[in-house]
Amino acid sequence: MLLLSQRPLLPRPGIKVSQGAMADVGKTATDLPREGVFEEAGRSFHIRPDQQGIAERDEEGSGFRWEREFGSLITTAAATQNLSAWGLLDGRVFLLDRAGAVLRIFDPRQEGIDSAHACVYALALSEQGESLAVLFGILPQYVLVYERKSGFYSLSYTRKLQGDLRSAQSAAFARNGRSLLVKTADGLVFFDRDRGKGALLHPGRFAGDGEMLIEGFGDDSFALLKASADQRYAGLVRHGALEAYFPLPKDSFGLIAGEDSF
Repeated sequence: MLLLSQRPLLPRPGIKVSQGAMADVGKTATDLPREGVFEEAGRSFHIRPDQQGIAERDEEGSGFRWEREFGSLITTAAATQNLSAWGLLDGRVFLLDRAGAVLRIFDPRQEGIDSAHACVYALALSEQGESLAVLFGILPQYVLVYERKSGFYSLSYTRKLQGDLRSAQSAAFARNGRSLLVKTADGLVFFDRDRGKGALLHPGRFAGDGEMLIEGFGDDSFALLKASADQRYAGLVRHGALEAYFPLPKDSFGLIAGEDSF
């Protein structure tokens, strides 16, 4: 089911990232609200005014369950019922448990991923937390996938991109956690966890910096909403193939995906 409204399309509700001109790529790139809120998987996080810390609201919304300091500006985030991941301007990703304790700090640079400028532009967590996807760096930019085996996360997939984007992008795992879709400058990157292989889908249609929302649903299925100039398009990717793509009213803004439809 597709939800239509007058509101603008946003890459990820509550979290915004912007990037200046090429000469400014090493400078602060974050444009979070002064009192930011990130909501996902039925959870609500308050982003501190200095943009370097968070607190999770309690179920009543009257207080906070825990707080966490990062020491760098937050650029993007992802959450499940039991985990949350926080991407930072310095290129690190903090993975937290339900109580806000740090489970792991990912730093792609320490694993040989070399970019002129470190920053995290998209994150996705599978529902069970067995996989984490990261859109990392500038010059060049990478899609990275970490997978948990025997309780430990390791880098299982790396894709070096030809282009890079300097704003927050959309990424999602399918509901069954077996596949991933990420918006990149090169196009849509699809990753099949079972095969351990990735592919670039329809670069002629999806490359560039057009705004997009991606929502995983069902088994290995994704709903898309793309903003291009003054037009909106919806699409369906299933098992790594684009099965549908069609125009929508210009004021369409969001996606609601069920088990078998969107």
